Amino acid sequence: MLISRSALPCILFGCLAAFAPMRLGAQAANSSTAPTADAASSTEKPVAASGSAHLRVYRAHRYVGAALAPSIVVDGKQVVRIGNGRRATIRLSPGTHSIGSDDKSSSISVDAKSGQEYFVRVDEEPGMWKGHGKLTMLAAEQGSAEYKLQKPVEEDRKIDKEMIEEDIEAVK
Repeated sequence: MLISRSALPCILFGCLAAFAPMRLGAQAANSSTAPTADAASSTEKPVAASGSAHLRVYRAHRYVGAALAPSIVVDGKQVVRIGNGRRATIRLSPGTHSIGSDDKSSSISVDAKSGQEYFVRVDEEPGMWKGHGKLTMLAAEQGSAEYKLQKPVEEDRKIDKEMIEEDIEAVK
């Protein structure tokens, strides 16, 4: 069977597209699935004193999975759906909290301290039928800069509005 030169790039691209999700899945399986905020003290940054901690969750603007909005779950309760290029700040009471998304293998444990900021990036990972939101805890220096580049989350994507803080930069 002869393959024309014009068909060869299409065949190669098809093979790459078919096997790339499998390779990404293997890399995700090798990584730790439950990092803690205590393990890296650089992930917290002091802010104005208040009775609660601030979980800054954002999703960078990407074309992959642009139409999807993964849920952010705090202690088993859905709080917000983070769309492409969006951000939200979730108010946490002091103590240990479990942060998750629609990707059941991606979970973060945060030991929240009053007046501290914690930054979590949501990355859309490819799945069989749809993508999943993978959570990554970041150092305050990196997370703060990336967080400011995103737009505030839409009102209709705020599920538990009592836990979500008003976006200060959107008010200015």
